[in-house]
Amino acid sequence: MMYRSGSSGLAMLLTIVSLLVFAFFAFMGLEYLLGGDHVISLLITLSGMTLVGYCLKLACWGKETRMKNKGRVIEVLSLLAIAVLLFFARTPFSQFVYVVNHEQEIDSLVMEARDAACRIDTAYVEYAEKRLSNYERYLKKTKRLSTSQTKQSVASLKRRLLPDSVATVREERKQWLDGVQRVNVWNIATAKNLHYIITASEDWVKQYAALSRVIYEGEKDCEPFTMEVSDIKGRYAALSTAQKPFLWSDIAMAVCCLLIFTYYIQSLRARSRYQGFRH
Repeated sequence: MMYRSGSSGLAMLLTIVSLLVFAFFAFMGLEYLLGGDHVISLLITLSGMTLVGYCLKLACWGKETRMKNKGRVIEVLSLLAIAVLLFFARTPFSQFVYVVNHEQEIDSLVMEARDAACRIDTAYVEYAEKRLSNYERYLKKTKRLSTSQTKQSVASLKRRLLPDSVATVREERKQWLDGVQRVNVWNIATAKNLHYIITASEDWVKQYAALSRVIYEGEKDCEPFTMEVSDIKGRYAALSTAQKPFLWSDIAMAVCCLLIFTYYIQSLRARSRYQGFRH
């Protein structure tokens, strides 16, 4: 592409900046739609941005070339390709605009999810300690065991319910959860953290349930650990499910698209002036 004036350089700068802004919004929208998968989101965004930039360059070349018929075909096909690419990018773009508009609700959701995750560990420790206490009481009342034997039996159950490996994982998890503070939806880590907290909570409950299935003789009416996970997952679905584009997202996208075509529009004006001078 040829630089004809300072205005062309400014137009190209606006096009590049607008394309980068649009790509960032699409990337962030994909982050929430794909559960924080950075690699896939980045690959899709870079591929789309590269194709749009290349097609825009082809459209300008087709407009400027002396091969009028061939150039016209290339120009039209390139513009159509850009329109198709931007149409598909509308979904992730609109998704992030939706997220930004609901930032306060998302911040509340993250804090609620973190607190719920913390309660799982606390609830299981309380469950295990209650079982150990009841089992020790049972041994003292019904079994003629020495104090040493009673302690050994209780310790055996404790190793099954609260193994050292689980204690280590629980401590690491607590440190990570404590580090999850108020969120910023513009941070690329937010989508992944939120997805992890919500989806992992159910897995943690299942892991504790599996540990607690071991029931010793004398543990009457004892059931494996269970805990109801709150309805956070249902509320999170709105962020991970494509939302229908709305007014503000369409306005923002229209402005971005118009600015992306700044250089192409400037080239049209430049060509019109050039043809006018020739006459």
